Amino acid sequence: MVSSELIFGVAFFFQCTIGVVGNSLLLLLYVCISFKKPQQKKPMDLILAHLTLANMITLFTRSLPEIMFCFGMRHFLDDLGCKALIYIYRISRGLSVCTTSLLSMFQALIISPHNSVWASIKVRAPKYILHYFLLFWVTNAVIFIRIIELTEATKNVTISRFRYTSHIFMVQLINDDEISAAFLFSMIFHDLIFHFLMGLSSTYMVLLLYRHSKQVQHIYSGSHSPRSFPEVKATQTILLLLTCFVLFYWINNCITIYETSKIEKDVELETIASFFGGCYPALSPLLLIGSESRIPNFHCMPRKVQRPHKDFMDGFTNS
Repeated sequence: MVSSELIFGVAFFFQCTIGVVGNSLLLLLYVCISFKKPQQKKPMDLILAHLTLANMITLFTRSLPEIMFCFGMRHFLDDLGCKALIYIYRISRGLSVCTTSLLSMFQALIISPHNSVWASIKVRAPKYILHYFLLFWVTNAVIFIRIIELTEATKNVTISRFRYTSHIFMVQLINDDEISAAFLFSMIFHDLIFHFLMGLSSTYMVLLLYRHSKQVQHIYSGSHSPRSFPEVKATQTILLLLTCFVLFYWINNCITIYETSKIEKDVELETIASFFGGCYPALSPLLLIGSESRIPNFHCMPRKVQRPHKDFMDGFTNS
C-alpha cells in the first residue's frame, strides 16, 4: 500500500514543477518583450513579472522543503537555515498578497472610463510601480522580522509542546507572553487591507463590465460577443486569478488556525495546508499564459474584431 507521505511527496513535486516552469516561462516572456519587443510592452507586465518572481520564491520555500520531508529527509536544516527559510517565505507570501492586490487595482484603472474620476490616476499610476514594489518589500521585511526570533529547527522534542508549526520539520515558537500586540496587529492588518482593496477593485470591474456590455450590446454580431475582446478577456482572467487567490489563501489559513488551536498536531493536516498554500503560485501562471496573446503560438490567430473593439472602448469613454 502506498504511504501517505509518498502521495504528498508526488503531489508537491508536480505542484512545484508546474509552478516553477510556468512562472519561469512568464518571467522569460516579460524579459524578452522588454528587451526585444519594447513596442509590445505594457505597464501591467512589470506587475506580472514581480508576481511571478514572488510566486517562484514562495514555491521554493514552501514546496521544496515539503518534498524533501515527504521523501524521508528529516531535520536537514539547522536553526539559522530554518529562520532564513521561514523569513523568506513570509516575505514572498506577503509580496504575493500585495502584488495581486496591485494587479487588480491596475486592471480596474485600465478599463475605467477615460472621463471618470480615475482618469488622472490612470495616467500617473504606471510611473510609480517601482515605488510600490519598494514599499511592499520594505513593509513585509519589517513586519515579519519578528519571525526570525520566533523560529527554530525541530530537534528531539514532541511537536505538541509548541503552539504553531509553520512547516512540519520546523517549529515556530509562539507564546502569548512573547508576542506583542503590535506584531499580531501588523500581520492581520497587512492582509486585511490588501484583501479589502482586492474586493473593491473586483467589485468595480464586475459592475463596470456588466454596465457597459449592456450599453453597447447592439453593436455586436452573433460571432463577436463582448467576451471576445482583449479588455474583457484580460479582466476576466484577473478576476479568476483573484478568486483562486482568495480561495486557496483562506483554505490554507482556516486549516492553520484550526491546527494552531489543537494541542496534538496532525502532520497530515499540516501538509494539506502547505499544499493549498502552494496552489495559487503554481496555478496562477497557467491562467496568465492562457490569456497571453503575445505568446508566439497565439499570433497565428485571426484578428477580426478591431472595429467592434474600438466601439467597445468608446462605450467606456463616453460613459
